[in-house]
Formats: sequence, C-alpha cells, structure tokens
Amino acid sequence: MKKIVTDINNNIYLEESNIKLNKYKDYIENNVIIVYKDKVINKNLKMGGAITEAVAYNYSKLPDEKKLSFINDMYSLNGLNYNYGRVTIGSCDFSLSSYDYIDNKDLSSFSLERDKKYLIPMLNDIYNSKKIDLIATPWTPPKSFKKKNKLKEYSLFVKYIKKYINEYNNLGFNIKYITPQNEPMVEQEWESCTYTFNEQKKLIYDYLIKELNDTNTSILLWDHNRENLPFIMDKLYEDNEKVKGLAFHWYSGRFYNNIRLVHQQYPNLLLINTEMCCGFSEYNENTWINDAELYLKDIISCFNNGVSIYLDWNILLNYSGGPNHKNNYCKSPLILNEEENDYIKTPIYYYLTHISKYINDDYEVVEVDKYNEELYVLSLKKEDNEVVVILNTSNNSCEFNLLIDNYYLNDIINSHSIITYIK
Repeated sequence: MKKIVTDINNNIYLEESNIKLNKYKDYIENNVIIVYKDKVINKNLKMGGAITEAVAYNYSKLPDEKKLSFINDMYSLNGLNYNYGRVTIGSCDFSLSSYDYIDNKDLSSFSLERDKKYLIPMLNDIYNSKKIDLIATPWTPPKSFKKKNKLKEYSLFVKYIKKYINEYNNLGFNIKYITPQNEPMVEQEWESCTYTFNEQKKLIYDYLIKELNDTNTSILLWDHNRENLPFIMDKLYEDNEKVKGLAFHWYSGRFYNNIRLVHQQYPNLLLINTEMCCGFSEYNENTWINDAELYLKDIISCFNNGVSIYLDWNILLNYSGGPNHKNNYCKSPLILNEEENDYIKTPIYYYLTHISKYINDDYEVVEVDKYNEELYVLSLKKEDNEVVVILNTSNNSCEFNLLIDNYYLNDIINSHSIITYIK
C-alpha cells in the first residue's frame, strides 16, 4: 500500500513510501479506524477554486514558463487536479475595481472587454490544458437594474445573465451552473444585492428558468451560509429540471448535520460548497499549518456528509492577500512571489493535494469511523482501489489500526500532519 506523508513541522512534503497490509484474522479493538467499503455516502465528486479578476491579474504577472507550472500545479493529476472554477458575473471584492458589462440599461452595449484583459486569457490557458466546468455568480446586478440594494428589473437582469452565459460559451467556456446571487441575505461593504426568500424564488422560478430554458446551464439555489439548510430548502426548493442543487459557504459555522439532513432528503440534488477561505495574515509557513488544517477538516467533513463538489475561494493571491478593492483580504493555496517572478506553495496547497487529486467521477465516498475525535478521516473507493486520508489535528502522535476489508495496517501519524494511503 502506498503511503504519502506531509509533516511540515518536520520538513516532509508529499513523501512517498510503502507500508504493509496485514491479513485481518483476530479481533482488534484498540486505536481502530474502520472503513465501511459497502456504505457509500456520495459520488460524482469534484473540487475546484475561484478564478476572480484578482487571481487572473496575479497570474498575468508570471512569466510564461511559470504560468505553465501554475496550470500544472492546479489542474493536472500531478497537482490538485481541480475540475471546477468559480467566476464572477461582473465585479466582486476581489476585482481591481467595480464594473459590469453594460452602459445604463442598454443590453446592446454588453461587452466582455473588461474580462478580456486578465480573466479570459487565464481561462484560455487553463482550457488549453484541461476543460474545466465553471460556476458563475453575480455579486450584484448592474446599478441601473437596482433600487437601493434591491433588484427591480428582473426581466432585464435574467437577459443580462443569459447574454453573459452565451458570450462565455461562444468563447469555448462551459458555464455549467449559475447561482443567482452571492450571499443574498446580507448587504456587504463590497458589491452585493439583498433578496428575501420570496424575491429569490421570484427571480429563479418566474424569470431565470424560462430565460435559460434553451441553454445547457443549470441553477444552484442559495449560495449563502450553511446554518439551517433544511429550512432553506423548504423556503426555496421547487422540483424543476433546471434546478440541480444547493450551494453554500462556511463562514457562519460548519453545520455538518444540516448538510447530511439535506443529502438524505434530496439524494439526487447536488450539494456544493462554493466558497471558503481563511482571513488574511502575513505569510508564515508554520502558522499557516493551522489554516491548512481548517481547510482539510472542513473538506473531509463536507464529503463525509454528502457534499459532491467543493470549491475554495481565490486560488492565487499576493503577499497582501489581494488585490481587493475593498481591503477584504484573505489567504490562498498559492501566493504570488512577484519579486522572484514565481509563486509559493503554501501548507494549504500541500494539504489539499492529499485529497483533491482523488476527487473525481471514478471515486465514491464511503463511511468511516475512528477512535479519536482529533483525527479526521476520508475514505474513497473505485472498484478495487481505496484511498484513505487521515489528518491529525492534535498535539500528539497517534498510533492506529486502519481496517479495510479483511486487511489492516498499523501505523503512527505525527502531530499536525496528514497521510494518504492508496491501495
């Protein structure tokens, strides 16, 4: 069985070795981690991250050979193997400034010229390597469609969205899903628009579905935080072939039981975490291990409770956690090192690698149980192959017996480290 270890405190990064699997004959009850191979939680798995204007601007500063390395590190099987990107319809806080695609209310003036400066060239480079799917989201409708912070021009806005989708599709990019509004229940300091539940339903079921009927783009509900997701579904969901799932963020709490309850009630709907990040702090590898653990704890818990697609926020920011035109800075897996014409792989990146390259259609998530609550475990299977990821968030090394089928292995995981086993 292959073993891959990252233990940054001991300067170990994705170190590979082999470990023996033993035939399981006698009863084992101490320090047990159990994989229930036949108890499938979920499938159709994907991972990805947001490609904002800030990300694309940082990417534009890399020399050509480093751009190729970046694409490989993010999208190939040798890297994170991301299959999804999230893009913004118009500007967000992680844009260089506020913008939309029209002048006043005239849809005939629609133009992607702003996106063609940084974002579309980066997407072209990605697509030359891998045809990823995109989830597109507006942070706000154009100002001329709003009154105060509410949408007033529903019909014009859905035509605007369709125009965006068609223009991107014509450029060869696949807008697989849209969410009608990022975080619709809060008025932010940056681009935003607020909707009641009834207003969201009106936009989706009375306007957006009809406008997108002849496109291949589907709709995800909500795109806000996770608390009380069953209640959100009761408020928003109506059975319609254009509505494929529920999107959410992690900022107000983790709420994994919420996720599982919705997955059990609506097993055919996609549950997608469309955004997560950690707040900005000056880059220091040792302190960023904690952020890497926060990422993996959430990703493991989400997949174990029914999430099919998990997206990080910005994939490449600078040393200041931006650019961000509203000073709302955060962390990213890769950091632009502009002085060296290069980028840095942070602990977040190395931790993500332990999971993301195995998150694809071939694998299913299966049930696990463990003896120690400070260990986070994800088990994936495809046919006769298994992948088990174990994250140790405690301050102590932990010995364990991992039980898979009729086999087991005995091993030790160091404090604040992560191991992936591949059978």
